[in-house]
Amino acid sequence: MKQKIIKILGIVFTIFTFALAKEDKIFRLNLKVIPNEPVRIIQPAENSIHYEDTASIVIQIDPQKIKKLEIVTYFQVFELDPDEKLMYGKKPKKKKERFRFRIKANKGFYCKSVDLRYGKNLIQVLAETKDGKKIKKSVEVYLASPVLRAYKYPPPKYKEIFFHKEKNEKICSQCHDMRVNEKKGVAFEDVTKSNCYKCHKKLTIRYQYKHAPARNWLCATTCHTGKTGRLNERLKGKSKFIWPEPEGTECYRCHKKKRKEWDNKRFHHDPVVAGMCDKCHNPHSSPNRYFLRKPAWYLCTTCHEDKVLRGHVVFTFLGRPHPTKGYKDPSNPKRELSCISCHEPHNSDNNFMLLKPFNQLCNMCHKK
Repeated sequence: MKQKIIKILGIVFTIFTFALAKEDKIFRLNLKVIPNEPVRIIQPAENSIHYEDTASIVIQIDPQKIKKLEIVTYFQVFELDPDEKLMYGKKPKKKKERFRFRIKANKGFYCKSVDLRYGKNLIQVLAETKDGKKIKKSVEVYLASPVLRAYKYPPPKYKEIFFHKEKNEKICSQCHDMRVNEKKGVAFEDVTKSNCYKCHKKLTIRYQYKHAPARNWLCATTCHTGKTGRLNERLKGKSKFIWPEPEGTECYRCHKKKRKEWDNKRFHHDPVVAGMCDKCHNPHSSPNRYFLRKPAWYLCTTCHEDKVLRGHVVFTFLGRPHPTKGYKDPSNPKRELSCISCHEPHNSDNNFMLLKPFNQLCNMCHKK
């Protein structure tokens, strides 16, 4: 009997070992295949739409032929709105940015994260062969924005194309471990150990305010679950790490207390009711408090433009409207006055979504 048990355990161990080996084979294929062309852009895809202002570039070369390699990015330059100047004030304002790689013997793939600007971005890869031949490859991508009207609807030629498919991940698996190595609800002690970090770190290191799941690199177990929602059912199966839209259901899995609190309020802001949290908040990081996509005043007036054009609340005898910015916030003198100085952006029991009843709110500044 004892011998039978040992024999069975041996068989189970053999099967288990084989399964592991098979899995390892899937993610560790040796793809050191010389491309037909000396230079090939693997990622991003031509005419792809992007929603974050950074993109990962993956280039394959024939190391036996190429001696020089560089990336040059071009982007459209428009006259920036004041809120865009706030966001991009510290970034290079040049129309063209350049990065040179140091070619290593036998290295066939090169990666780089580049900045994108709203609208059309042209990414060129320039190479020179060892016999002096110049090579130029390029892809065009589009950075869209859910809040900037000019970039909300990309031209028809741009499509939603995703990278994280098994076919593409096999290419990366030469250098990267493509498995999800996070545990649900358990933050990394060292976030650089996340398998997502190396390629996507710009999503969190670029700005001051970071959303907790992104800051802790709990990507696939919180938001990028591979599930689609009512508004993006068409993209089902297009990426291993797609996220559902509207994403409110996913947000409320963590923000349960807020949902319970807000559900009991009398008045609700439309994007909150629709579960479109990322309309206002960037789920990764932002230069603005609360991960807002724009500074609060500029974000609110993107939709409520009439408050800028026609004025707001009351007018003086000279016809000047009540200020909505340009002063200190009476509820917090360390901040600038903005829409959220008076209005609750999610839900409220007070008319006009005010923070307090009308008379109490006015008395904060207009004391007797």
